Amino acid sequence: MPPSYAELMASAEDAHRKGGVVEAMGFYEKATKADPSKKQPWARIAQAQFDARNYGSAIAAAQEVLQRDTTDVTAKSIMAVSGLRVSANALEQLRLANALGGSTRDEAQALARIMRDALGESILPPPVAAPTANEKPVVRPPPVRRATPSAAEPTPAAEPKRNPFDALKG
Repeated sequence: MPPSYAELMASAEDAHRKGGVVEAMGFYEKATKADPSKKQPWARIAQAQFDARNYGSAIAAAQEVLQRDTTDVTAKSIMAVSGLRVSANALEQLRLANALGGSTRDEAQALARIMRDALGESILPPPVAAPTANEKPVVRPPPVRRATPSAAEPTPAAEPKRNPFDALKG
């Protein structure tokens, strides 16, 4: 008779306490198969992968948690921070590649154009013409939002403003 979910989780926790992270991960994996509806082994896998700086695996495990519990703040935090770290690493790699073969400024401008096309200039400020040698750079304030939408624009539902990072707090 194969071990139960509870036995597998107990073995995993015991192995983890003793420093056997690889062994614990094996037990957590078996526990996910013993009871696929439980989020706990996926949460432990996500945290262990995050701690080991395996961000792609941490994100995948956190997504498994969120399939079982859409309100799990820890899983959302692991996804957000892991994603930011992967992005920061990718940007650093781009910067290093550009330092060898091109202009970082040109790459940044190309990426900004792509983001403007995708997100619209209401999210990103429009491009600024480079100043000539005798001119001071022009600093433009961010675009001002209109107080009332025009007749052509749909009126958004009245919704309280939320800080997307509130979920990451305590």
